[in-house]
Amino acid sequence: MNELTEGPRRSKLTFVASRDSTDRVEVDQLRRVREPVSRSKSGVQGKVADVVSGRSRHAESQNELRAFQILLASGHADAWQEQPFVLEYHHDGKRHRYTPDILVAWGADREVVEIKEDSEAGKPDNRARFALVRDLLSEHGYPFRIWTRSEIYAEPRLANVGLVLRYRCVDVPAVEREKIRRAFSSGAELTLHAVSETQGMTAPAVLRLVFDGILHIDWWEPLRLDSRVSGTPIGRQIWPVPPGCRLREERCH
Repeated sequence: MNELTEGPRRSKLTFVASRDSTDRVEVDQLRRVREPVSRSKSGVQGKVADVVSGRSRHAESQNELRAFQILLASGHADAWQEQPFVLEYHHDGKRHRYTPDILVAWGADREVVEIKEDSEAGKPDNRARFALVRDLLSEHGYPFRIWTRSEIYAEPRLANVGLVLRYRCVDVPAVEREKIRRAFSSGAELTLHAVSETQGMTAPAVLRLVFDGILHIDWWEPLRLDSRVSGTPIGRQIWPVPPGCRLREERCH
């Protein structure tokens, strides 16, 4: 393991990388800066199988567990790491340490994420603290956001995520993959029912490609047989989605 630091600024970031690096901090090379702990009195803790990176993601709460599932199914990030670094800073004469919940990367775009209960996020002390954290992280070039429980548990996206994750290990043969590619070329849209009625294509294979980010569904409409599947993003593009999708959504408003 190799410890990396960023500074000097008003604060210091400390990362733990899986191998030596003297240049840019690569998110896919990072490791947790501390062991998982339970934040719940009932000891709630869980793991999410990340088939893309080939490892398990350790969640410290039910909120984190659901958030990780959403990132896996619909975020299509190039890399992300839980407990990614320690931010050290001084404020009001005291030394402080802060570890965010997630660092997400889409290409060169990176975002630091704190997962919080709505009631906790709204407390004046926490709002002031996170405003300072946001300013400090911006000096290092990292945007910061708070991802609240109400946003994470918003339906029907969460239910759709659960359905799509069931198909993350489906094997799609090359012949079927090519047939699906041709069917959705030139911006075509098909329903899952139409897919299931087409020889050589199956709904499980299509949903596996949705998981891979090759095909797209509207995450904000209940996933059923009459649901549309498209070769390009459709529906509201609400975080976490790649920056390009967010820009399209902003231009539409």
